[in-house]
Amino acid sequence: MGLVTNDPRRSTSSRAAYRPLNGRRSQRSQALVEFAVVAPLFLLVIFSAVDISRLLYAYTAISSAARDGARTASLASATFSDCQIIQQIELVGQGFTLKMDPNSIVGNSDPNNPAGALRPSTPPPNSAYAYIWPAVATANPPDANCNSAQQRAISPSVKQVAVSVQFHFAPLLPLWSNFASNLIVKSTSVVTVE
Repeated sequence: MGLVTNDPRRSTSSRAAYRPLNGRRSQRSQALVEFAVVAPLFLLVIFSAVDISRLLYAYTAISSAARDGARTASLASATFSDCQIIQQIELVGQGFTLKMDPNSIVGNSDPNNPAGALRPSTPPPNSAYAYIWPAVATANPPDANCNSAQQRAISPSVKQVAVSVQFHFAPLLPLWSNFASNLIVKSTSVVTVE
């Protein structure tokens, strides 16, 4: 038998046979560069969607907590106590840190028209404050002093109670923190006393 001349390993054009391998390397390098360019934008979109979802969840949970708290405050059983209202607000708002506003004590002002020293205060980042008007709590902290011998000071002409819940939203992305560092999500619910 003779010499096989079609063997690509032995022919003079063997370098040409391996060129597609070099072409694949350049394609892989190109894909890596494209990924490096696109990945930060993709991650920015993903984390922005997560922040927007967190904001929408906070608004929904806060609105629900304010509604349920105001409805509980309108009941006759809550005339001498804020304890049941506080429990209901904390039960509904389980997804975030929720505390009673230190200014939610007897003599506080309407959250829709705040006046005087006892008005809703701003909570620290990533936490929420609940504010009951008119409050029965006699001293700070309102959740420890929620019972009173004195009845809720409801105006005889208006006969309404209000519960306001505020959440200080802090975005996960530092980029958005520069633009929205003091974003307060607030919901106030007003209900006529039964």
